Amino acid sequence: MSSRLAAVVLAAGASSRMGRPKALLRWRGRPFVVHALGQAEVAGASPVVVVEGAVPLAGELPASVTRVHNAAWAEGPLGSLQAGLRALAEREGPAVAALVLTVDRPHLDPSTLRALAHAFARAPEAIWQPRLGSRRGHPIVYPAELVPMLLALRPPQTPRDLLARPEIAACRQQVEVDDPAVLDNLDRPEDLRRLPP
Repeated sequence: MSSRLAAVVLAAGASSRMGRPKALLRWRGRPFVVHALGQAEVAGASPVVVVEGAVPLAGELPASVTRVHNAAWAEGPLGSLQAGLRALAEREGPAVAALVLTVDRPHLDPSTLRALAHAFARAPEAIWQPRLGSRRGHPIVYPAELVPMLLALRPPQTPRDLLARPEIAACRQQVEVDDPAVLDNLDRPEDLRRLPP
């Protein structure tokens, strides 16, 4: 079983409800996509693959980051996830798990990332998510064994369909956190007011 954790950052969308690409929005002096890279670093996840689509991100990213372009980004996030997972498999081989990060949670508490990484290290065969109260949130860690199943999904299927299968649901685990950002979606301009200064 894999004990290596990589990261996929989903940053391909146009963010139509926000009115501008969320990946390029700035908070505390840095673009949201760069905050996601920092989250991967806090979790000790390496390498990192960033999936771009609606806008190019090369100017915002260090050269060490692998960029993958998802030309079909408008068809939904499944294609971006699969593009990132394929890039990881090509670079690292099949035995790598993936911490899947989105650019719309720049305010995740670092303790959440560390808790997920520690949980993964203890049980790398499990699917790990943070939990606030009774609700599961994001980001999510997919074990290496699940990656081929994620790559086999076809629209209109989504990862939720896979996670709902009884044999897969039995592998889902949660880490309790005190971090409202795990449930937060910054989709509209007014949502940005929830970001701490």
